[in-house]
Amino acid sequence: MDRALQLPRRARSSKQLLAFCTGLLALGCATSGEPPGTMCAGPALDIAELQGSGAVSPLLDERVEIEGSVSVAPAPSGARPGFFLQREPAAARGERSAGIFVAVESTDLPAPGQRLRVQGRVAELDGVTALVSVERIEPCGRAALSPSDIELGSEPDLERWEGMWIRARADWTLVDSSELERRGELGISPVGRRYATGHPLAQAQAEGAVWTLLGMADTARAWLRAGSLSEHLRLGARARELTAVVLSGAPATLLATEPVELRAPPPVPPSAVPDDAVRVAALNLNNYFVQLGARGAGSEPELSRQRAKLVAALHQLDADILALNELENQSPGPSGNAAPPRSLGDLLGALNSELPDELGYSVSESGADDSDVIRSAIVYRNRRVRPSGPAWFASSPMFQRAPLFQSFEIRGRTLSVGVVHLKSKLCSGAGQIIGAEGCGAETRAAEARALAAAVASLPEPRDVLLIGDFNSDALETPLLELKRVGFSDLFAGVPAEDRYSYAFDGHASQLDHALASSALAAALANAQIWHINADEPELLGYGLEHPPPAYRADARRSSDHDPILVDFAL
Repeated sequence: MDRALQLPRRARSSKQLLAFCTGLLALGCATSGEPPGTMCAGPALDIAELQGSGAVSPLLDERVEIEGSVSVAPAPSGARPGFFLQREPAAARGERSAGIFVAVESTDLPAPGQRLRVQGRVAELDGVTALVSVERIEPCGRAALSPSDIELGSEPDLERWEGMWIRARADWTLVDSSELERRGELGISPVGRRYATGHPLAQAQAEGAVWTLLGMADTARAWLRAGSLSEHLRLGARARELTAVVLSGAPATLLATEPVELRAPPPVPPSAVPDDAVRVAALNLNNYFVQLGARGAGSEPELSRQRAKLVAALHQLDADILALNELENQSPGPSGNAAPPRSLGDLLGALNSELPDELGYSVSESGADDSDVIRSAIVYRNRRVRPSGPAWFASSPMFQRAPLFQSFEIRGRTLSVGVVHLKSKLCSGAGQIIGAEGCGAETRAAEARALAAAVASLPEPRDVLLIGDFNSDALETPLLELKRVGFSDLFAGVPAEDRYSYAFDGHASQLDHALASSALAAALANAQIWHINADEPELLGYGLEHPPPAYRADARRSSDHDPILVDFAL
């Protein structure tokens, strides 16, 4: 978090601008207090005329003389000197901004509030209008400068505010914190939470991009010292206004000049298991590997921290059956007897050590799945449910990671649980086609059809639950394929704004699902997504690279996916 801030991946075109303009906190000036000079008496070009109404200044490469007052513009150490100049009154005229960045090669910079005349050349610094090659700066007195109050809706383009100091009122919602630690930036939305295109709420949203808010590192450090990081930095945290300089209009990039008061409620804990109900829960473990450095933890201390967080989450889920994704998959050896992988034994031993014997978990295995370096697992409380036969992996060349099935006899009914982990949406190579459903969409659709065929081969009568990481939103092809053959989405009754289990690039997705055959769906008593991971900042995780005060041996940020749970009155 001490590294110099940079523009985010969404604003690569403005990276050079950041090197010029992200800095200037209560700067002194050799010219402050000097009487107005001769430059101040003559006419000056209106900054709005320089900016123009388009993305490029109509006066590009011309030498001009402008007048305005220096606004507030904090920046990290090591940035190229410069300042923002703003006309008074500062309101933008039509589609033309009243502010501009002035790049200078001096460390002796004017103080905020000082009125100046500046001569220089108009340039576009990677698409952002600025004054460069400055020949002369002359003081013209001082001005009582304050940010311009503006109301923002879903405007995707802030070009008319570029370079201006603003106080913006909107429904500011934190939607991305993934670059906070590295770059000191947050992704915010002026129109509320953003959802992936396959989410039921995506089509109802107003148009508008995720905006980038820079300069948040110091504020985050203050929250960290106060022990309130999660209170302020959970995705979905809201603020009514923010004060910032508009660095770039498109993509929208703001530099905070005052602390932003983001607030978020804590996650709602899992509900109690209803009397006589059976609970099944699922969690993607985010690469639980006991082989250090392969994936997941890179050292014994990190593995210990990862284990503690996962145990805390699994313990609080209080499930009779646990469906787990992303365990390290070890070879079963020459005998072919697939004993539980070491990763599962390690995690299960730690979990059971925290539980009384009657609530401890067991696992049964048969056969092997060597299709990937990660695998799924099913564990159960043998005092609560009784397995019917060994577990088995569904067989099909379509599966990149074979689903794991285990049947249970519960009160005279046979429940077959299939743990699903479809192909990732991650683009793994050049030339991949990224459609509306992300990379690998055709593979996931084929896997869903193979999954339906595997279920159709099961003997009747039995209840079937498919649960886990589908890497697909509710309106995407894999889910629609399974609904077409009779499966019900057990989270369809959950409020749409609460239907997400993963967050990426400023958008919330529900990648983790529970689908049930018709008779089992009729027995549903409760369905919940426990939002302890997707919303939490990454620096709360187990990694040793994070600030030490951020770590807690609790369930928060135990993974990158939220756990899901379903209760059945069987």
